[in-house]
Amino acid sequence: MKNKIVYMFISKVRLRIIGKNINRFIMRIHKNNIDILKCDYINDDEVSIVVYNKDYESILKIKTIYNIEVLDTFGLIKIKKNLRINRYLIISLIFGIFLFKFLSSIIFEVEVVHNDVKTREFLKRELALYNIKEKKFKKSYSQIEGIKEEILNKYKDKIEWLEIEEKGTKYIVRVELRKILEEKVGDEKQNVIAGKDAVIKEIKATSGQIVKSINNYVKKGDVVISGNIYANEEVKDTVPAQGTVYGEVWYEINVTYPFAYSETRELDRKRDVLVLKFLNRSIEFSRKHFKNKKVDEQVLLKSGVLPISLVRQRQTEVSVIDQILTVDEAAILAKEKAVSKISENLDDDEYIMNYKVLSTNVKESELELSVFFSVYENITEYEVIVDDMNIE
Repeated sequence: MKNKIVYMFISKVRLRIIGKNINRFIMRIHKNNIDILKCDYINDDEVSIVVYNKDYESILKIKTIYNIEVLDTFGLIKIKKNLRINRYLIISLIFGIFLFKFLSSIIFEVEVVHNDVKTREFLKRELALYNIKEKKFKKSYSQIEGIKEEILNKYKDKIEWLEIEEKGTKYIVRVELRKILEEKVGDEKQNVIAGKDAVIKEIKATSGQIVKSINNYVKKGDVVISGNIYANEEVKDTVPAQGTVYGEVWYEINVTYPFAYSETRELDRKRDVLVLKFLNRSIEFSRKHFKNKKVDEQVLLKSGVLPISLVRQRQTEVSVIDQILTVDEAAILAKEKAVSKISENLDDDEYIMNYKVLSTNVKESELELSVFFSVYENITEYEVIVDDMNIE
């Protein structure tokens, strides 16, 4: 078995020999102690033989009038030939495997899953101290566990639970903060006042004396819940007034909207893709492709000689809308734009009560709209009660 394997790798060549009295030449090969491994007669003047590659030059020296042609090679010589022919493909394949292994060991994104932006930013900064950040090498399981333990011990009064999950070239970090009781309100004497001109719609008082009624019009700075407790028109006590006041507030918004409307809207689907760029061509290492997409690109590797580079793309799927609007269509979209402009500044307990278009101005390329809004809004503010003192 061992000899068969060795024989397979010995370099051999298949030769085609053409000439008259071919047997005479075959006998001459034998007389020169050249082994013929295989011999096939094609016709009286042509034969195909297999010999060791080391004997090929010896056969050429004694060929005289015979024509000899190499038909095929076997063993190590063929392996070398194939390696030489496919060297660029093999080098590219080896480079690709190395590159894949290299890139798969690098962190390309750290995502902290938490509702609070400040918590996400804080944890990203903390993880960066341990080199858990973009363009750094991944950590081993034991290193990750050690880092988690250090952070939990460092912030044991703030962080309840921490998990770091590796997903491809991305770390997903989940955190749960400890619930800390809010500090008690101090004893500072204060009034609850209106933060804006409004008509009062709701008053929720937990301490103090309500001095305004529902549907009362108030100006900014008017006291709604007083810290002074009155009896028979005299101040009997002063407390820190606490409560929430909601009022109807008014806004006038001016918006414009073009008749030639083009919009590129980002959708929910996002993904990270490796892209090989060569000249003006791009090859994505991905099975699925977005029809329309927004691309943020980061160069990972770039050749200083060839116009080739490897980049990481954060692709966001987008929908592209192109249309020419009528006046009525532009007016509808302009109103939606105005509503969106108001809504983006409202909290969950606030809402638009009503709105009305005050004026419409049709220009050559766009529509101008003036819209009046009445908004149900939290207008709560506080002012400190200063004791009157006579200084001699």
